[in-house]
Amino acid sequence: MLLSLAGGVLADRLPRRRILLVTQTMLGLTAGTLAVLVATGHADFLAIVIVAVVFGATDAVDLPTRQALVADLVEREVVMNAVALGSAAMSATRIVGPSIAGLLIGTVGPAACFGTLSVAYLAPILVLVFIIPNVAPLPRAAGRTALGDLVTGLRQVRRDPLVRGVVIVCAALAFLGVSYMPFLPVLAKTQLHAGAQVLGILYSVGGIGGLVGGVAIAALGRGAGRLQLLLIGGPVYALSLFLIAHSAILPVTLPALVGLSFAFVALNTSLTTLLQTDTDPVLRGRLLGIYVTIFAGLQPLGTVLYGVISRAVGLFDAIGVGAILVGVTAVAVALTPSFRARVQQGSAPAVVGGERQPA
Repeated sequence: MLLSLAGGVLADRLPRRRILLVTQTMLGLTAGTLAVLVATGHADFLAIVIVAVVFGATDAVDLPTRQALVADLVEREVVMNAVALGSAAMSATRIVGPSIAGLLIGTVGPAACFGTLSVAYLAPILVLVFIIPNVAPLPRAAGRTALGDLVTGLRQVRRDPLVRGVVIVCAALAFLGVSYMPFLPVLAKTQLHAGAQVLGILYSVGGIGGLVGGVAIAALGRGAGRLQLLLIGGPVYALSLFLIAHSAILPVTLPALVGLSFAFVALNTSLTTLLQTDTDPVLRGRLLGIYVTIFAGLQPLGTVLYGVISRAVGLFDAIGVGAILVGVTAVAVALTPSFRARVQQGSAPAVVGGERQPA
């Protein structure tokens, strides 16, 4: 969580292709290390924790850099389509990946899963080497330190109504929305009265919704509205999660999960696209690093909050209220005059404090 801020700073100071070559290689090596540990019988608790910390720290640098690179590779008008296409690809892996893993575990054991993952990282590494151009970082004011760059990014949250609005929606989505996910096994057992097979279906159906949403948004015309996605995604997310929290039958839960995943892709695409297209490119990596930090940090805290609240009220009653708050927050931000004006203005950099910033 904390290293995502540093990852955003690096993404603005160094060539992003070079950063990703290092991070993707490290991610592949950690998966390979875990495969060896499992195969040799040395995957004890401490070893797994160390591998997880290295993997998570590397991913914290990789994610904001990867997101910032999108706007370097495509025209501004189609950044949203590109982000949605990436979400669709990730959702597809949520459907296919568990099936492949289950097959490998059943036939050759868990070490093969981690070994396959390690080898799979060769694909993005080869893409980075042979396809992705080496885009140089934008020039910065001379003498600026990494800490100074980080502070500049954090100040932008307070100064820029667009960034502030994105952060507010992101915080609500992570803290009150996505934090429901660890309770899916509880939902399957207590409300649907089902076991592991139904739980697997719930996870897979969520991937289907994300895939459909990503493809649909990616297919929209050039310059499709980010505000519209926010206005649509918020209410759909709220309604879908509320239905999931209060459903006791699969015919209601499964369509609601599809709607929830669709709405999440819409919200996430809208928020990240706004940061990539309507803010100063000099600050893009840092702002995406802040976004990732908020999302990664508040999601587990929201899960803890729901767990604590469940001692006083029903767990899924609390999640239902949280769902409504997410929808209200998204719509309220999208309708705020300063936010709407800033989105319509687009990226309008001005020189403030030695570094370009949106006016």
